[in-house]
Amino acid sequence: MTDSWAKTYYIKTFGCQANIADSNTISGVLEALGLEETEKVSGPNDTEIFFKTILNTDVLFINTCSVRQKSEDKVYGLGKVLKLAQKRSGKKPFIIMAGCMVGSVTGERQRFAFDELKKKTPWVDVYINPSQILDIPEILLKNSLLSDWAIQKFDSSDVISKQDNTTHAFVNISYGCDNFCTFCVVPYARGKEVSRPEADILKEIRHFVNREIKEITLCGQNVNSWGLGMSEKMEIRAGSDQKIPFADLLRKVHEIENIEKISFISSNPFDFTSDLVETLKLPKISNYLHIAVQSGNNAVLKSMNRRHTIEDFIKLVDQIKSAKPDVELGTDVIVGFPGETREQFLDTVRLFEKVNFNVAYISKYSPRKGTPAERFFKDDVSANEKKWRHAYLTKVWKNGKKRF
Repeated sequence: MTDSWAKTYYIKTFGCQANIADSNTISGVLEALGLEETEKVSGPNDTEIFFKTILNTDVLFINTCSVRQKSEDKVYGLGKVLKLAQKRSGKKPFIIMAGCMVGSVTGERQRFAFDELKKKTPWVDVYINPSQILDIPEILLKNSLLSDWAIQKFDSSDVISKQDNTTHAFVNISYGCDNFCTFCVVPYARGKEVSRPEADILKEIRHFVNREIKEITLCGQNVNSWGLGMSEKMEIRAGSDQKIPFADLLRKVHEIENIEKISFISSNPFDFTSDLVETLKLPKISNYLHIAVQSGNNAVLKSMNRRHTIEDFIKLVDQIKSAKPDVELGTDVIVGFPGETREQFLDTVRLFEKVNFNVAYISKYSPRKGTPAERFFKDDVSANEKKWRHAYLTKVWKNGKKRF
């Protein structure tokens, strides 16, 4: 690569805010190495836009999600589009697959065999998991996509994630998860929970502020446990008086001048302490708060390995509304979890009638290979029953929104 002819890159991102933040970091790495983002194109749908974009792309990143089978199937489906693009142009970009699908087949918590993923994605050249983003320079050099000079110039400590939004930025404060909910792939896909140093987080936020960004979203698989050791975070319970580092971090971010709004995601109910509730009173903290309840029945919550009861959750919601009366609540729920009876499902319905959720992501349970739920529980709720429960709860939620 020479200075007169910069390689182009494009990142196709699937999944949650953590993946978006990772893609922004990958962009920051690539542009620090001298690559340029492929010029944006228009089209009638995402498939057409993807097809037209990769025709002019040298390095393609596919940042994957594996939270549901549907998410993985979308990735596998890209193979057909890539084949058509190669037939049209006579070449294909250098393809790097990243994200949770790769994390699920690598590392200490491997969920299924790497060969299985490779067989389904023969069009991929290199695979990297979420912890290997800073290996990108060496990968590109090894495959003749970078010069030695670009590598010598690169300093990982100076990498700042690229943000397409001129007023808002995602900032990862931790990576990985140690909660091991029985249905969830994240502890396997993203590995052990690791907290970023406070100084690095604040440095990145101040950089964004200098670029006139006004809104910050702090991201992690469970932001509440930022800065805590394994034994500490497993002992914390909702509503306790224990001081937690994340609440202190929020206060320090709040002190940074010119920030107007601070959000954070994801939070769990089981370690949402009184100390953290108090921070919600700070004027820059967003009115929207997302806390995943997952079920309205205690027996189902126990099977899910969720460390809260529904009584804990309702008490926490009351505490939050007392601290921030105008708060808007969002949540995640799974219907049709193994062993969930119709009556247990109706407990979730009653929860939705009691708590007015402004946002609700309602999912039908699907077994994820290698998780405890897939290995030890029978998927015994029929597809038709799951479909009915999903539709019924969605209707209850929408009717509740209309009332309020």
